[in-house]
Amino acid sequence: MIFMIDLDVVDRLLGAPPDLPTWRVADMANRKGILATWLSSAVARGLELNEAEGAYLRRWEQRVETLHATGAELAGRYGATVLKGPCIARHYPRGLLRQSGDVDLFAPNQDVLWSCVRDLVDRWGAVPQAVSILEGLDEPHVGVAMKWPATEPHLDKPMGADVTTFTFAGDLRGVPVRVAPVEQDDLCGLFAVAEERFQRKFRIKDLLDLLVLAEALEQRLGDDLTEVICEHAVRLALAPELRQLVVRTDEWVSVSERWRRTADALRPLARREKDMRRPGRQGVHRLSFGFPLDERPGAASRVDVHRRAGSSLVTTPVGTCLLTERLVVNEDELTDALEHARSLTTTS
Repeated sequence: MIFMIDLDVVDRLLGAPPDLPTWRVADMANRKGILATWLSSAVARGLELNEAEGAYLRRWEQRVETLHATGAELAGRYGATVLKGPCIARHYPRGLLRQSGDVDLFAPNQDVLWSCVRDLVDRWGAVPQAVSILEGLDEPHVGVAMKWPATEPHLDKPMGADVTTFTFAGDLRGVPVRVAPVEQDDLCGLFAVAEERFQRKFRIKDLLDLLVLAEALEQRLGDDLTEVICEHAVRLALAPELRQLVVRTDEWVSVSERWRRTADALRPLARREKDMRRPGRQGVHRLSFGFPLDERPGAASRVDVHRRAGSSLVTTPVGTCLLTERLVVNEDELTDALEHARSLTTTS
């Protein structure tokens, strides 16, 4: 596939003038969390790095390689599906590094999820940062965020993996959980990037992802682009977020005429979707955070919720967690939860 995206695309997304000194562009990239990607593009355009700069870029390259390899191995061994990451990176122009903070895995059931989690513990000494429980009318959905040290643990952020029994969580207010992944990787990647808007504002990395995926999808779908994109946007309840992503990207780097027509076609679909985002919409789950208390394993491949006044706990294959809907736990709550956890051990 011939890529039409130039290697100066990061500079343009940063809003850097063509004659700006490279150290100033690097500072802009660093502040936007995309320094390694910019360095890779600069090297591909002939910039020579000093020893420290080269070491930094090599660490990022090794990080991405490790995350991609870990995701592929877990997917092949246990039947999980890798989301985003390598599925998007393979559409990047040669020489341009796509930074990755973690590997995202969809597990079709809890057996697969906990197999992946235990593998990460054995493989990297990974530890759970949180266990998210999404409760609805059916069996609860589970998400586990794992972390382990980077090659330079005091300089670089930890490596990570997010393993979930759902593909898209929605906003947990008016956008429902969607379970099965989208069949085509490029479409799945596109909507996974749009889904990020529920967690935070779009970043330059998201705009860059949109550009490479937009080109790949247009080459594959041609004149069917608008129809296919709109059909998936409605089914995945992501028309507002996708349209915002396309429009925002077009402000910095022009998208094609087909994508502008697609953004126009998404406008009424986005309005309709927003009208549907009301409390009580079918498929919206209640989120509880699992604050890790100990590493005592519960059942081998499921979570069990233990409710009581004061502290509700969840036992998992990798330990006991306090269930809370808040991100901050006070000392009294923690003390009560630890006593509750010990009582579960003595009565089991």
